Formats: sequence, structure tokens, C-alpha cells
Amino acid sequence: MLKNYHAYLFLILVALTGCQSDPVAENRPAGENASVVVSGDSDYPELNESWGFIDKSGDLVIAGKFEETRGFSEGLALVRKGDKWGFIDKKGKIIIAPEFKSAWSFEDGMAKVMNFSDKLGIINPAGAYLLPAEYTEIKSYSEGLIAVKKDSLFAYLDERGQTVIPPAFLRAWNFREGLAKVAIDNKITVIDKTGKPVFKATYERIGDFAEGLVKAKWEGKFGYLNKKGQPVIENQFDNAGDFNLGIAVVAVEEKYGLINQRGRFVVTPQYQTIYYAGNSRWVIVEDASFGLIDEKGTIVTEPVYQQIYAFGEERAIYQRDGLWGYLNVNGQEITPPQYGLAWTFQSGLARVGFRQGIGFIDTTGNPVILPDFSDVRDFQEGLATVRL
Repeated sequence: MLKNYHAYLFLILVALTGCQSDPVAENRPAGENASVVVSGDSDYPELNESWGFIDKSGDLVIAGKFEETRGFSEGLALVRKGDKWGFIDKKGKIIIAPEFKSAWSFEDGMAKVMNFSDKLGIINPAGAYLLPAEYTEIKSYSEGLIAVKKDSLFAYLDERGQTVIPPAFLRAWNFREGLAKVAIDNKITVIDKTGKPVFKATYERIGDFAEGLVKAKWEGKFGYLNKKGQPVIENQFDNAGDFNLGIAVVAVEEKYGLINQRGRFVVTPQYQTIYYAGNSRWVIVEDASFGLIDEKGTIVTEPVYQQIYAFGEERAIYQRDGLWGYLNVNGQEITPPQYGLAWTFQSGLARVGFRQGIGFIDTTGNPVILPDFSDVRDFQEGLATVRL
């Protein structure tokens, strides 16, 4: 039971990496509302809310004329009018009229959208379809290919929408380092960009390639394979993570440590769990307390915190004495624990919970925008969405 608990904790902490103490799931696609009771024909409750945008001086630059908003990405932001989503520019002008049931932010000149028949497609910044809204599932473009599902099987298309790999897979993942995981006959294997399996589907679990290696589980233990499907680090671990900077987290029985790409321990298994936090730092957990180590296992910050999240702009959120503050990459406290809530730095500012409400601090911890709105989100591309 204890062994299973540690494995479960490891998975939870990895999933939390990069997250904050934020009660709002801000990264969900617009249109995927939380489970709220609604009435009539709309998918949204009538909350009589209005949202707009402020600049880094805290001035309202886009009036609160939208029922819901998301942050800017590639110069456009998602907004909702009634039960339909569209896109505006930084002057507040509607560029793509609200017509979608659900939508995602732009990335590399493309945005995924869903129509009111629950079909998915991809549009460009002018609102024209690059992929028609006829799919039940669409992944994201990765290395020039995208996995799509129209009927019961996934295929891969190129950026022109042409089929490169015909539909043949029950499940499909994005390409990484020239390879992608797929499910064929309920077994997971790995294919190249021609759709050819590069090794046999004989593994209980397979991860994603990172730095030329992929974690896999066979005969009840984890090891690592190269791109030919050959074991290069034997299956000897009870749990394993991806490589970052040539280092991977692994578990032996109930303890976690770090190995290099030769499979040798850099940090012997000794911690309750470990996860990569960015900036060449790994979070360690010992007796339910959090600290930081470097790639050699040297203690950067003693495990004295209730929580430490991943670094964002070289600052990490920590919790001590029930309150939140920020650490730099050397483990020094930039701010004391003094905030009721804290979010990752973005665009040089971090959103924090003061006693009076939500505001912003700069990278030195100085308040720059004090609470003035009923709700506010992170700055993206120089603007932050606020509720009036």
C-alpha cells in the first residue's frame, strides 16, 4: 500500500508541475465550462458579468463588453457574446465574429474551433478554415503533422490538410523527435512519419521521446529505449520520468532518485518523490516537506516548505506557514510568505492575492497593480483580462 501511495504521489506532483494555487482552470478551451446548472437553450448561466482588458499600468484599455474572455495569443483573444465565441484584436475590435460553441487560442497561426454540431476544425487568423469542421477529435500540430479522428480511427494530416498517414489507429499522440505513439489493436507502439512501426508493440507502457530516449515498462519494471526500440537502460525501476537536461527521475521501491542517460545514479533513491521544476532544478519531497536540488543532487533549498511549484521566468511559488511567496533559482526567498494566493510570473508580473483582492507584483516583489477589479487574470502579450 505504501509503495502504491508513493507512486500515486509522484504522478500527482508531476501533473501539478507548472500549476499554481489557482481555483480557475484558465487553460481550458473557451466553451468548455465547468459543470454549472443552466437553463433554456444556452450552455451558460446568466451571471450578468462583463469582462475587459487592462494594460500594465492597470488602466482599462478594452471596455468590459464581453460575457467571458481569455488572454491574448498571437495578437488575438477569445471573447464570448451570449453562448458564442469569437476573437478580438488589442484594440477590442472583433476580428472573427462569435460563431463557435468552443474555441482554443491561436498557436502558430492556427486555432482549433468547434461548431454547434460538435465538430472540430482549424481556422487561420482571418477566420477561414484550414481544416474543415468535420472531425470528432483533433490533436495539435507537431513537427508538421496533426492527428485527427473523423470516424473511429485516427489519421495524420500535413499542414495543407492532406492525408500523410491513413486512418489506422484507435488512439494517436503528437510527434516528438520524429516519432509518435499510436494504438493498434489495443496495443501501443511507435511509428515514424511514414506510419511505419519502428518497433514491436510488446510493452506494457510507453512514454514520449525526450532527448532521444523513451521510458517504457516491460515485465513489470521501467527502463528506457532508443529510437530503434532497443533497451539502452534496463528495466529495473518501479517508476520513471522523462529526461530533462540528461537527467531523469526514477524510483526503486519506495524512494526516488536521479539517473543520467547511461542509467547511472546521479542521486541515489532517497526521497519521497522528485520532479523537474525547470531552470536546472528538481523539487524534492522528504517527510512531506519540499526543497530544491540541482542536477548533481546538491541541496539548493532545504526541504522546509509545504509546497514548491515549477519555475516561471526564473521564479518559483512556494508555500510556508499556509501562505505563498516566491523563490529565485538559487533558492532565496524573493518575498516572504505573505499572499493568500499566488500564480506563476508571466511577462515580468505575477498575480497574487492581497488582503484586499487580486493584484500584481513585479520580479522584485513590489506591488505594481493593486486590487481594483472583482477578478483578474494573468498578463499575456501586455494585456490582462479583468471582470468589472
